[in-house]
Amino acid sequence: MKKIAITQRLILNDSYYEVREALDVRWAKLFKELDYIPIVLPLNIDFVDYFKNISIEGILLTGGNDLNSLKSNKLSKLRDEFELKLIRYGIKNNIPIYGVCRGMQLIAEYFGCSIKLIENHVGTKHHLNISKKSKYMKYLINLEKVNSYHNCSVGNIGNDLLVSAKSEDNSIEAIEHTKNKIFAQMWHPEREEPFVKAELELIKEFFSCDK
Repeated sequence: MKKIAITQRLILNDSYYEVREALDVRWAKLFKELDYIPIVLPLNIDFVDYFKNISIEGILLTGGNDLNSLKSNKLSKLRDEFELKLIRYGIKNNIPIYGVCRGMQLIAEYFGCSIKLIENHVGTKHHLNISKKSKYMKYLINLEKVNSYHNCSVGNIGNDLLVSAKSEDNSIEAIEHTKNKIFAQMWHPEREEPFVKAELELIKEFFSCDK
């Protein structure tokens, strides 16, 4: 079974000061369906120790929290710093990186993209227009509709990135790196019930195929 490192959102408790790490329980169900083992990365432990002692074969950056560049606060800054280090480590060590929602936004920003606010993308579903240049085209075209829970989108496309898919209103919905093993999407695979077969196939293909 593949071991995939997964990041968490940060939540500030309301009744007394306590910063909590949280992960939607649906991620565990998705990983079980994929036959993967999730390796949850805590913020205050050096993740390098995980990679040195566990045979981790991939990284998944999840949603939750705003990017610090869009809404500056302590939690967003902490999470940005942690996940940017993780992206750099993954690239340096040829570890595949998969981003979802916020994860895609951070990957895009890392490679020089701008992030902009958009409207009418929260609580909706839409079709995708797939790039014929995408390595994952045969999986993406089988996604009939994808969910949407974000109010931010990638503006300009950065260095060595390819736009894999756009929505009907021309918003960038998926990107991939042309040299490194990196793919990211704005929709949430864990929020579909039942899980979408084409999405499972896409994730499996990403973490199984060569660079």
